[in-house]
Amino acid sequence: MNRIVLFLTVALLFSCNSDKEKVDLKVNRFEKKLFEINDENIEGLETDSFNYYFSTYILPKGTLTDVQYHHKLLEFTNDDNIREAYDSVVLLFSDFSEIEEELEFAFGKFSVDFPSYPIPEITTFFGGNIHGVVTYDNNIAINLEHYLGKNSKFTNMYGDPEYLRFQKQKKFIASNVLEVQINEHFQQYIGGRDLLSHLIYKGKVMYCIDKMLPDVPMEDKFCFSKAQMDWVEENEVAIWQHIVDKDLLFSTDEKKFRTWISYAPSAKGIPPEAPGRVAYYIGYKMVNEYMDNNEIDIEDMMKLTDSNQFLSKSKYKPKKNNNEKAVYSTALIFLIVSLIIFVILRRYKPTK
Repeated sequence: MNRIVLFLTVALLFSCNSDKEKVDLKVNRFEKKLFEINDENIEGLETDSFNYYFSTYILPKGTLTDVQYHHKLLEFTNDDNIREAYDSVVLLFSDFSEIEEELEFAFGKFSVDFPSYPIPEITTFFGGNIHGVVTYDNNIAINLEHYLGKNSKFTNMYGDPEYLRFQKQKKFIASNVLEVQINEHFQQYIGGRDLLSHLIYKGKVMYCIDKMLPDVPMEDKFCFSKAQMDWVEENEVAIWQHIVDKDLLFSTDEKKFRTWISYAPSAKGIPPEAPGRVAYYIGYKMVNEYMDNNEIDIEDMMKLTDSNQFLSKSKYKPKKNNNEKAVYSTALIFLIVSLIIFVILRRYKPTK
């Protein structure tokens, strides 16, 4: 009986904590409104908060009169190719509830760690080959066409290389949204132009994303493939050694390390298995070490700008991965057992 009461109490507390960490997001499905317009209701689109951004950056109004622009909008939404692409968006995103709930829990955790920062409104839209996530006026907008998948014919029609098509997957939406949210409020705290400052800041971003998306696979948080994630984890020591040996850590020549902090086919200077943005992982491990070795809340940590001091106080020293440790442990055990057998055999003297 006591075990049942304890179980129910724990379950209730967990439920309360889960509810506390979840926020209600306002989600505006702008693409639905856009493709429902006709001659009679087109003016209603102008009252939507996203319409200014759309008419400025997606389908620019320019110097057109309202009547001319309305005609342009109807031509756009009735174009056969546009309609076909939109139908694919409808098919993949008619139910947005799973992503919405994921973001509600993520922003709930954000509000706990950063209580003085606003929770954005979320807008979804249909917008061609532009960024997947954009932000304006405390609003984060998600271009659903961008996330039709790496094999979609509408993704392939823009001629992007494979490494960019890989990024256009639905499973990366939450991580992309959170990175934009964190950059919006904390990008000003990058300590300098050198690689160390960049990798610490990128590590801070990933530390936050990791906390806000605890149930998402690590490779999806980093926007890596599983093979890339495995390679980075297994080669952390070698990656760090390369940074040190090639004097990259304090370099301000971005041409030498741009592929380490940006999307790219691979990180320059190390094996091709290393993905672009590999510095995100090294920074993430450094920030984890810093938080383990220092008593500081996450908001204050995000605002630290002295990169040299951060590195020193993190006590970051990459360790051999578990696979390597397992190999060494097995070899050591084998050696010890062999020595024991050898000693026993040497001492054993058969009786005549």
